[in-house]
Amino acid sequence: MIYKALVKGLDTHIEAEVTLEIDGIEFTGFSSVCPYEIEVGKKYPVLIGFTIFDELMIRENKEGIKDITRIDLGYQYYIRGVLQEDSIDAGIVLTDEDEYFSEYPHLIGEHVEIKVDRISIEFLSN
Repeated sequence: MIYKALVKGLDTHIEAEVTLEIDGIEFTGFSSVCPYEIEVGKKYPVLIGFTIFDELMIRENKEGIKDITRIDLGYQYYIRGVLQEDSIDAGIVLTDEDEYFSEYPHLIGEHVEIKVDRISIEFLSN
C-alpha cells in the first residue's frame, strides 16, 4: 500500500536510516530505494516492508492488537496485526516482498506477531 509519509528524522552517520510517521505511527527504518533527496518535515510517497536476516518468527496474537513496537534501541521491531497473503496490517500495511507468509496459510486472516530485523522503506517517484 502506498502512503504519504512525513520524514521526522534523517541520521547524519547512517545514510539510509530514516524516521517516518504514517497515520500517527512513528518508526525508524532503512530506505532501500530513494530516487531523490529527501528532507525532514516533508511528505513523500512510500511503500513499507520488512527485512528478516535469519528465520521468520511468527505466532498468533490472542490480544488482537495492531501496532509496531521497537525492541530496545536497535532496529528490530515487533509487528502485531492481521496477516494477509502478502502483507501484515499493523495499523499500516507492511508488504511481504520475500513471500515469507506463503508458508503460513493457516494464519491468513488471524492476528499475529512477527519479529523483524528492520523496517524497509521504498521512496516512490512523485
